[in-house]
Amino acid sequence: MHDDSDIKIFKAKSDEADGSDLFAIAEEMRRHIVNGNSPKAKELGARLADISPDSDNLGEELNKFVRNSAADEPVKMQLRTLMLFCAEYTLLGELCPMLSASATEAMYDKIKAQAPDYYKAISNGAAISFYYLAVKKRRDIAKAVGESFAMLCEQDSKLIKTMGENVFTLTCDIIKNVIAEYHFEK
Repeated sequence: MHDDSDIKIFKAKSDEADGSDLFAIAEEMRRHIVNGNSPKAKELGARLADISPDSDNLGEELNKFVRNSAADEPVKMQLRTLMLFCAEYTLLGELCPMLSASATEAMYDKIKAQAPDYYKAISNGAAISFYYLAVKKRRDIAKAVGESFAMLCEQDSKLIKTMGENVFTLTCDIIKNVIAEYHFEK
């Protein structure tokens, strides 16, 4: 007969890693629920859904860019979409992936409920994708976003590009300040 006593059976490391990864994710979720971060993220997302060229709390500098162009409806829609992208982009940079996803989901849920036509337009459109492509180029992000904004507005002028650049920069700064108001636990 054959002696198998020296044969060892090993468990694949990927199986162990998957279990511990899932446990770590579940533990992180629980921690964010217990410390209040998850409800804050949802509240933040709902608040960010309201950001648009018509918002009252944009600040004087950003108002100069968005209010002057608000008469042109296609540009106004692109401004709102750019501001929405800024919210999503800033959430990704400022919060952990779990809280960012929760806030983003709440933001889109509110937009879908309050402005279904706009939600349908941005879900089926490519605008947000063009902005993410601009970010992936890893050069001057604001300039690349401004160029994408001008292309989406179908206006290849330096003025529109600069407006997109400035709206991106200023909106991201405003959103960072809004996020800071929520005092997320680390």
